[in-house]
Amino acid sequence: MSGPNAARSAAELRAVLAANAGPGDEVSPVEVRRSAELVIAVIGLVFGGVGAAKTIWDWWHSRRPDGVAVTVLLSDGTRVELSNASSGELKIAFQQVESRQAEDGDQRG
Repeated sequence: MSGPNAARSAAELRAVLAANAGPGDEVSPVEVRRSAELVIAVIGLVFGGVGAAKTIWDWWHSRRPDGVAVTVLLSDGTRVELSNASSGELKIAFQQVESRQAEDGDQRG
């Protein structure tokens, strides 16, 4: 997240994600990086799938009028700027990563 209220917004989203995390899922503490021009807040997730995509989308969509900017960086390097994507596109990106991870697990096991 970026913007003047990034830390507060990230803390709110982290709380929502943590409340929806299942067994074995992890949500990292919010990490805040500041520069003269920008404040960026980062949340790390060790879970995904359509549920996480929906949680993130619903949270962001309700705060979009406040100017909250969210970029999702997935484990495969895919970046999804929520302001330039649809809910469906975010879900598909999460599903693709989840599918690749399952395939990698099958090849190893």
